[in-house]
Amino acid sequence: MNLRALETLVQILTVPSFSAVAQIRNMTLSAVSMQMKALEAELGVELFDRQSRPPRLTPLGRQVALQSRGILEARDTVTTLCQRGEKLVGQFLIGFIQTASVRILPGFLEAARREAAGASFQFSAGLSETLSDFVAEGRLDAAVVTQVDPMPAHLCVQRLATEEMVMALPATHADADQVQLEAQLPFIRFRPSTGIGRLISASLSQVSAQPQQIILDSIEGTLECVKRGLGYTVLPRPDVERYCDAQMVIRTVSDLYPSRDLVLVTRNDRQSDGWRDALFSLMVTQE
Repeated sequence: MNLRALETLVQILTVPSFSAVAQIRNMTLSAVSMQMKALEAELGVELFDRQSRPPRLTPLGRQVALQSRGILEARDTVTTLCQRGEKLVGQFLIGFIQTASVRILPGFLEAARREAAGASFQFSAGLSETLSDFVAEGRLDAAVVTQVDPMPAHLCVQRLATEEMVMALPATHADADQVQLEAQLPFIRFRPSTGIGRLISASLSQVSAQPQQIILDSIEGTLECVKRGLGYTVLPRPDVERYCDAQMVIRTVSDLYPSRDLVLVTRNDRQSDGWRDALFSLMVTQE
């Protein structure tokens, strides 16, 4: 369909005179008439009542003109989108693990609204391993996950933040050493299939005595259990501090548990190369 003909049709909607439209569009009157006849032939309908002078849009013609206005506006939007100088333009599908979304996502959206007006985002939540696989498969453009080796092949990994792992224990057991703690309370751990869970599993594999364990997949639920004296846990410091109150004590355990790295993963391909750093820059200062 000839977009120039649609432009003329839309012009006739607002200036109902072929001669006036011809002047506005720098065309001859006969050229306007031929253009409209060709459009009618292509659509197989009559858009004008030619018994009136000047020819008048039929009810169907007015509706087609209104719809054509939307087509032309969409054309202009696409053209503007593709002419932007910004690197972050389009719709992006991004995954977040639960423990990262609370800290990074709000600030990221604020920064994107200021600095990436041509971009829109859809988010999904999941486990680090699943989200990383989705990026590798092309089901997500990027994901914020806990780095756990090995990462899927062909992914670019950029570190957003390093977080200390700390122990959270009931205030009633604040003076207990590690041996006493393990004898008196179960270890409430994050699900082993998660990124945090895999880091904890790696640390537990280095000790001979395995504590009694309760496995949960909710940070809020885990820390609520700690507050009620039902066990102790190890989680990233920002998560523990968010829920900490007088019922809970934080203990440094960097000698037993490694820190965890939050990373942005993207595909290592030419298309992602065009926007990866722009996306990363919006996230890196938001942790």
